[in-house]
Amino acid sequence: MSNKAWEHHYHRQRSELAYPDENLVRMLKKEIPLLKNVPAINAADIGCGSGRHLHLLEDLGLRNVIGMDISMQGLRICKKNRFHRLIQCDNRSIPVKDGSLDVIVAWGSLHYAKKEDIPVMLNEIHRILKKGGILFATLRSSRDTYLKKGKHLGNNTWITDLDDITGSVVSFYDEKEITPSFTSFGSCQYGIIERSLMGDLSKKLSHWVIKAVR
Repeated sequence: MSNKAWEHHYHRQRSELAYPDENLVRMLKKEIPLLKNVPAINAADIGCGSGRHLHLLEDLGLRNVIGMDISMQGLRICKKNRFHRLIQCDNRSIPVKDGSLDVIVAWGSLHYAKKEDIPVMLNEIHRILKKGGILFATLRSSRDTYLKKGKHLGNNTWITDLDDITGSVVSFYDEKEITPSFTSFGSCQYGIIERSLMGDLSKKLSHWVIKAVR
């Protein structure tokens, strides 16, 4: 998604989400207690938006949490909600030192790019994670029908004309593309989460849910 589109998105009141994704809650509540010295863990939410998962990370006992987003308006909302460790950046170039983070969340952000950008973004995440650090991420599944509207660029990549993210690039991934994308990581596990829209079963929201360990 372009910076202009993100700015437009986060100026809309409904984009200021207050509650974390329940699937991420389940994953983090299972995984975070297994880590050593949780309060000292360095974590980041890449594509933090209005900050709903920054709250989640802090609620789980993490004290060193950074929010990153391309949208200044999204970061302003985070700041209004008392978060101040914030960085404006593109996922392809993250101004963080090598091996400095234990946990990274990239929930609903990596698929808003062309597919040739995913290796660049994942290389950046791999670079800034410590050895043994964990990435919790999502990618839009090719089974998704909700965002596939607008202009098809080929290779399951679209410029969507969906409501407030019109003009955004969205890539959709087959299962066979998941493991090869994460080959630089020591391990990668994934699952899928799907739901339909209330009153319209023809519209399916589908995401790959990924846990990758450096």
